[in-house]
Amino acid sequence: MAMREMDKAFDFRTAQTRWYSVWEEGRAFEAAPASGKEPWSIVIPPPNITGNLHMGHALVNTLHDVLTRFKRAQGFDALWVPGTDHAGIATQMMVERQLKAEGTDRHQLGRDAFEQRIWDWKEKNQGAIEHQLKRLGCSVDWTRNRFTLDPALNKAVRKVFVESYKAGRIYRGPRMIQWDPALQTALSDLEVKYEERKGKLWYLRYPLADGSGEVVVATTRPETMLGDTAVAVHPDDERYQGMIGKLMDHPLTGRQIPVVADSFVDPAFGTGCVKVTPAHDPNDFAAGQRLKLESITIIGFDAKMTAAAGAYAGLDRFEARKRVVADLEEQGFLVKVEDYTNKISLSDRSGAVLEPLVSEQWFMDVKDAAVQALDAVRDGRIQFTPSHHAAVWEHWLTNIQDWCISRQLVWGHRIPAWTCATCGELHVEMEQPSACCACGAQELKQDPDTLDTWFSSALWPFSVFGWPDQTEDLKRYYPTSVLITGYDILFFWVARMAMAGLTWMGDVPFRKVYFNSLVRDASGQKMSKTKGNVIDPLEVMEEFGTDALRFALAIMAAPGTDIAMSPARLEASRNFCNKLWNASRFVQMNLDESVTLATAPEFGEAEFWLIKEMRDTLTAVTKALEEFRFHEASDLLYHLVWDDFCATYIELAKVQLLSGTPGQKAAILRFLDILLRALHPFVPFLTEEIHEAVIAPRLPDSEPALLALRSWPVDEKILHLQGGDATIIPRFQEVLSAFLRLKAEQGVDPAKRVPAFCSITELEPFTEALKSIARLESVTFTKEDLASPTRTVAVVAGGAVALELAGLKDPVAEKAKLEKELAKLEKELEPLRARLADESFVTKAPEAAVAKLRGQAEEKEQRLQQVKALLG
Repeated sequence: MAMREMDKAFDFRTAQTRWYSVWEEGRAFEAAPASGKEPWSIVIPPPNITGNLHMGHALVNTLHDVLTRFKRAQGFDALWVPGTDHAGIATQMMVERQLKAEGTDRHQLGRDAFEQRIWDWKEKNQGAIEHQLKRLGCSVDWTRNRFTLDPALNKAVRKVFVESYKAGRIYRGPRMIQWDPALQTALSDLEVKYEERKGKLWYLRYPLADGSGEVVVATTRPETMLGDTAVAVHPDDERYQGMIGKLMDHPLTGRQIPVVADSFVDPAFGTGCVKVTPAHDPNDFAAGQRLKLESITIIGFDAKMTAAAGAYAGLDRFEARKRVVADLEEQGFLVKVEDYTNKISLSDRSGAVLEPLVSEQWFMDVKDAAVQALDAVRDGRIQFTPSHHAAVWEHWLTNIQDWCISRQLVWGHRIPAWTCATCGELHVEMEQPSACCACGAQELKQDPDTLDTWFSSALWPFSVFGWPDQTEDLKRYYPTSVLITGYDILFFWVARMAMAGLTWMGDVPFRKVYFNSLVRDASGQKMSKTKGNVIDPLEVMEEFGTDALRFALAIMAAPGTDIAMSPARLEASRNFCNKLWNASRFVQMNLDESVTLATAPEFGEAEFWLIKEMRDTLTAVTKALEEFRFHEASDLLYHLVWDDFCATYIELAKVQLLSGTPGQKAAILRFLDILLRALHPFVPFLTEEIHEAVIAPRLPDSEPALLALRSWPVDEKILHLQGGDATIIPRFQEVLSAFLRLKAEQGVDPAKRVPAFCSITELEPFTEALKSIARLESVTFTKEDLASPTRTVAVVAGGAVALELAGLKDPVAEKAKLEKELAKLEKELEPLRARLADESFVTKAPEAAVAKLRGQAEEKEQRLQQVKALLG
């Protein structure tokens, strides 16, 4: 490969576009089933086709990519399966909005035309989210791209539905469900969010029919009293024992309803009496079934009052509330009204206030599957990171309810159930029957409903590999190795996948689950358009570069903690990328074409030190990635690059780069190659760009030209070499830091060169490096006392360093300053000496506390002696 000089600055915008195309053309991300390598697989949490990449997507997909590139480099046959979700409710909403703007709706279009309209929208828009994943650098195998409504995935859905129905796990019947009046569909319990709102508690008077008294009930929904069929009290509530079984006159309808006893009543709430409206409250529905009460639906699916509401029929439910309260007050049945904070159930999709209604829906009994999922976590077949999510998992699956799986939508997997128009026989089959099995009639009508979007998502880890067909991919890549997802969909998705995998595959769908953090704004607030604090990853990638965004997310992704994203974090990551670019460019500028990775390297003290630092760091990085400690791996690499390679080693090696032997330059080239390979999973575009310019032209023919295909460097032979004095470079770093600190403390211009002294003579070979980095005029190594009235001195391990400030400082002022410091030190040492002289304290206090105190005292004593020496 021809040599190409690196530009002065990294053009990340060009690199991001160019390199993804090169990777795709080179088939760098495709799985290799015939490679003989050990398989490792992961599936993408399929993003909605309606969505744009947000910060949560950016985080979860960055972590996916870091892990996948790491595993690929380790030598695994790494497969990351991409795909998108049809997002039943969200997509239908999107297209219905378009129709509304055009002056029409889905009812005017008809089901078939409306469904085709959605498919057309999907074909036009699906590419947007996929393009964004490419911008983020996701190394997915696009040849295996899946969509949850693909025919193959629909086959899997139909098989699960039909066989579950025939096994009795799926059934249809009237049940209390949460109804979204805006979307006109049932929702599962998990699609309900609860919000505390300030409201009212109305106390209503119900007179006993025999005139012997009255019952007062408290309610937050007075409009539903039109559907009351009883008033309930607790069977042990002594206040109402004499009333149980009596009839009451309903205040507004004139019906007579009984006083009943049931233990679901809380005697402490309100008056201890509750009205029972079986058609409009889950608890009342259950009580109504136990007590065999009539169920009267007075609010319809359009959220308006039904004919059963009498004079209130046709009113919106909230308007009816006002009218009901006004009528009760006028007729003397309203006792009082109190302010009350109530939990309101809202649609997680539309935001509408939900209405509990009895409806004919399809349900799935998942209790047996839940037991299997519980056992899988308990016995370690599925492992959670962070582990505390296991407790939440245990609680939810132990108390799981049947899943309402039907939705009154057009877009989605159509329920494979047909009803005979002649005799009403229900047929649940993989394909539409040609005739009724009961009467032979040929007119069969398919159920109009579709399945909950999460139904198909639950099958994702095995349907993407071709199940129910027994494909080679299914045999090789299932179960998947790990799942990375947000903890907010623990039940929506993770639990359902576990239950489905154990039921249909007989094994868990993944071995490990890593719950990534949530990304918040700089002050830790949840991002929302309403607050105006949303950080758009697409804008961030345009301003700071994809690599900077990825590295910022990874270095903050500590398990169990949320990420506070800010411009400062992004700037720090961009600075890191620039640091690596500039160091690499400096190396390239000082290499000639004769130096390659095949050139035998030569090592000195600095090289042996860096080998050890790299060996230790890369071992720790490998372990951190295996344990999903992305933040720790990123931080380790940050300091290896910034502190060790750039700030120390490159400065030490400048002479070698400028005028060293080919072997010395080859060592530097090797180190840069190892760093690029280790950093590639985190900052792929930057490292690939540097690799192309500096490393690729110097690679042996046996190595892939693309960095994306090269191996993880932890086992490089060079990293296992031993030699040199392991203490010499750390001592150099300490001395360098001391010189820089002294200049800062004394107010010396960082660029001002002053004479310096050092008592650690072993560091004399590093004189030029110290002069260059610390901007020193000279460095004199001597074992003599460094103290002098014109010098400032600092103690370091094994000796001391000093700067000559003659001519820079006023001697009189310096003496006054030293005398002031002397008095301050004496004052600070007095209580420390007294404390350490107290035997009671030394013997009884914790060892760590005593040691800390001694250290502070010793440090001040040393400085005290230096100040005294300087004062003469």
